[in-house]
Amino acid sequence: MTERDGEDKPESQRGGDPHRDLAGVLHDVSNALTVLLGWVGEARAADATPETTAYALTIVEQRARIARDLARHAIGSPRIDEQLPAGEIAREVVDALAVEASRAGATMVVNGADSLAKVAGALDVSQVLTNLVMNALAHAPRGSEVTVDVTADDERVAIVVSDQGPGVPESRRDGIFRGASFRPGGTGVGLRHSRELARAAGGDVELLASPPEARSSAPDAPGAHFRVTWPRVDAIPRPPMSTPRVRELSGLRVLLVEDDAAVTQLLETALEGRGAAVTVAANSAELAAAIARAPYDAALVDLSPIAADAAGALARLRASSPGIDLVLITGSADRLPDVVGTEAMKLVRKPFELGEILAALSKKA
Repeated sequence: MTERDGEDKPESQRGGDPHRDLAGVLHDVSNALTVLLGWVGEARAADATPETTAYALTIVEQRARIARDLARHAIGSPRIDEQLPAGEIAREVVDALAVEASRAGATMVVNGADSLAKVAGALDVSQVLTNLVMNALAHAPRGSEVTVDVTADDERVAIVVSDQGPGVPESRRDGIFRGASFRPGGTGVGLRHSRELARAAGGDVELLASPPEARSSAPDAPGAHFRVTWPRVDAIPRPPMSTPRVRELSGLRVLLVEDDAAVTQLLETALEGRGAAVTVAANSAELAAAIARAPYDAALVDLSPIAADAAGALARLRASSPGIDLVLITGSADRLPDVVGTEAMKLVRKPFELGEILAALSKKA
């Protein structure tokens, strides 16, 4: 292959780093900015409640960080904010400390290692867990067990590291996060730094009270139980109920063909809040099922879910809903399929602002 062969292919197809594939990165950044701009608009709405504004800011921050990280990686900055499943991180830490466990004569158990809940800053999470597990091993009696329990809810991951040692005396509980060490040879830096790392990421490290079952089964060795909490990056919080707003799209039946979950949630929330009835199709199979429930007044169409047969999908939409208003939402407006040029369609380019979508649909309402 010559030096120029494959120049038009993405980096990921040439064996390079997919994070340097500018087309792919710009597509993802475009989606992130679309969601960000949409929720900025919702936060500024005259009828926005404090809950709605707080929710919008959560999404804005999340998407801004994603866009920032994508851009940084694309221009060559080191990947320092890797996102990994919490269970995988816990398992890697425990595996890495097998030698220390053997020296301590203790066994280690991970519960929830199959948890797929993702966290950002994987290296920081790993460092925090390493500190906690090493502390647990330092205090674990020979023949005892150190457990690492991984759980998650809609917004956060919780990882509890427990040992069967003597626990932390009540008189010393307040000082261990301020640099005081209760381990021979300890510097007192680990717990303080671990908490700082967690709090900088929006999480925390806490010392829990010994559970009743531990006190009853081993009153002289209640153990220490440290809980790490860390925000999830793979879960989008559900929006709060808001006050009714002007029903400018009241009665409009809208089909949304979109495979990006964040864009879908933004448009569903915004359109339904204005009176539209929204049906979502994220792939060809869902589109076929949605067409069976036609007719629709309008369709917002991203080409990605129907890329395999865009012409056929658009034809089926037209046939199922005569007079349907087709609005193409895309970040690739300079290289659209030939069929789009023959269709009477409106075009909204990504990243878009919500007002552009509403303007396109309001003319139909």
